[in-house]
Amino acid sequence: MEKERLRTFFIDGDQLTVKYHYDEKAEIFIGQFPEFEEGPRYTPNGRPWKSAVSIGCPFAEGKYDDCGSCPWLIKAEPRDIIGVCFHERLRSRASPEKKPVSDISASTGN
Repeated sequence: MEKERLRTFFIDGDQLTVKYHYDEKAEIFIGQFPEFEEGPRYTPNGRPWKSAVSIGCPFAEGKYDDCGSCPWLIKAEPRDIIGVCFHERLRSRASPEKKPVSDISASTGN
C-alpha cells in the first residue's frame, strides 16, 4: 500500500499541493497542511488562504466565529479543511484586481 499521496487544491487562480501520509493506526491519509497564520499565502487575486479551524476573524459570519462555518471561505470540495477567503476586506492590497479605496470612492461618487 502506498504511504504517501499528493493533492493539489485549485482555487481563485492559485494551486496549492498538500502532502498526505498514511496513518496505519487510524487507517486514513492525513494531510500536512500549511500554517497560514504563521506564513500567509495569497492567491494571484490577493485573497488569503485560510484553514477552516481559524478563529477570531472580525468579518466571520459563521455560527461559530470560525472560517469553516463562514460563507466567505470558498473550498475546492465541501469537506476540505482549507480554502480561500473571498471577503473583500481581507484581500491583499497587492492584488492586481483590487482598486485603492480612494479609486472606489471616486468611481461611486462618495
